[in-house]
Amino acid sequence: EDFLERRKEVERLLKKNADWIWDWSSRPENIPPKEFLFKHPRRIATLSMRNTSVMKKGGIFSAEFLKVFLPSLLLSHLLAIGLG
Repeated sequence: EDFLERRKEVERLLKKNADWIWDWSSRPENIPPKEFLFKHPRRIATLSMRNTSVMKKGGIFSAEFLKVFLPSLLLSHLLAIGLG
């Protein structure tokens, strides 16, 4: 008799849990209206190093480029060593 009562209780709990899971998993997906979809603006300028004025004048080994590149390289390495 106790076995049958326990079994019914377990079956009732399992059915209750299954119903809850079914309700949760079968909910409709929330899809925003088309007005809310973000559209990225077109980018006119490219982010390429080759198109910069420094690269057009003398390339990588020009004095103007090296004056900016070498100190920034040194500074970034010092910062990395200091943090590491």
